[in-house]
Amino acid sequence: MIAFWLLAAGLIAAAMACLLPPLLRQGRRAAAGRDAVPVAECYRGQLDDIEADLSAGTLAPARGREARDEVARRLLADADLAPAARQVDRPSPLLAAVLLAALPSAAIVLYLQLGNPIALWRADDAAHAHDGNNEPSAAQIEGMVSQLALRLRSDPDDVDGWALLARSYAALERPADAAAAYARAVALAPEEAALRADYADVLASVDGGRLNGAAFEQVQRALALDPDQPKSLALAASAAVERGDAPEAIRHWERLQRLLPPDSQTAARVAANLAQARSSASLEARGDQAAGAASVAGEVSLGGRAGRTPLAGETVFVYARPVDGSRLPLAVLRRRVSDLPFAFVLDDSLAMRPDHRLSGAGQVIVEARISASGNAMPSEGDLVGSTGPVPVGRTDLQLVIEGTIPPAYNAIGPVRQGEPGR
Repeated sequence: MIAFWLLAAGLIAAAMACLLPPLLRQGRRAAAGRDAVPVAECYRGQLDDIEADLSAGTLAPARGREARDEVARRLLADADLAPAARQVDRPSPLLAAVLLAALPSAAIVLYLQLGNPIALWRADDAAHAHDGNNEPSAAQIEGMVSQLALRLRSDPDDVDGWALLARSYAALERPADAAAAYARAVALAPEEAALRADYADVLASVDGGRLNGAAFEQVQRALALDPDQPKSLALAASAAVERGDAPEAIRHWERLQRLLPPDSQTAARVAANLAQARSSASLEARGDQAAGAASVAGEVSLGGRAGRTPLAGETVFVYARPVDGSRLPLAVLRRRVSDLPFAFVLDDSLAMRPDHRLSGAGQVIVEARISASGNAMPSEGDLVGSTGPVPVGRTDLQLVIEGTIPPAYNAIGPVRQGEPGR
């Protein structure tokens, strides 16, 4: 590459050496202005000789007129040539300076636009610039990428060029620039599944590593074009893991595993990811089973024998309490009368205290209560319904609210006349 630029500089210098001297040199014919007066005197002497010959009768009048006309023509011709000679041979330092500045710059700009600077980077050029590991320096890579971007301005339909530029930006850790270049390449080749997969990868980098955004749209389009595109399958599996969908991740990992050589490093990584996804799915299934076992479920409705007709905005409490007599609920659900009838599920996520949960009880009493005040503590006039004791895990309970809390009642239960509350 250095040899090329040296040769180009030599050619530019040779061209300037040919153009500049004539513009700076004084012309030899510039002295024509100084000779104009003697020449005029010479022609005047010739006219005087013609007049003398006419007076002496040695020259006929017709011949005399022809001689005077001939002298006049020669005089006019010499008068026209002298100023032209002076103008052409006058030195032009301003024009020389303009050429000296513009010609080399124009030559370089035209080469960068019409030539192929990338071709100058041969293997022997890179060998002089590596850092001891046979790799070009970062500055050289930046230079090559900039030259490629400049060339694509004049050839914007080069799909391979845009893809190469995008991969180069990705290698330089410039994901935003890589995404812009991939967008141009995808627009030129929308049916290339691999190109869309690469585009999705850099979009995820731009989005902070999140695959379930703009990147996932490109993954889906890539898989629609080619269901067996390896990178798209890997990205789809990672996106499923990101959103907690272990079965979907397993499906993509299994498909990818079938496409890879069994003894490859990539296949080993896929197998590890697949084992982790299967383990997560198993834990999730066991968790769901445990959550189902530590819950009670059913339906709440308002019976026809309730002591009053509640308003739609009154609060409905559904709760489970232990059978040992404790009034502190193990799980509480809060709804509105307007929701009745409705299905309910009580589990540990609705516990009031972490050490007092439904999963720690064998049997519970399940109650539903309508409160006009919205107070969590039972009070006079509340409508109630109850069932139990029932084992934890029941999912077919039917709670009918059709009773009324009597006047002499506190949070523990009814109070007998003359007996303090316990």
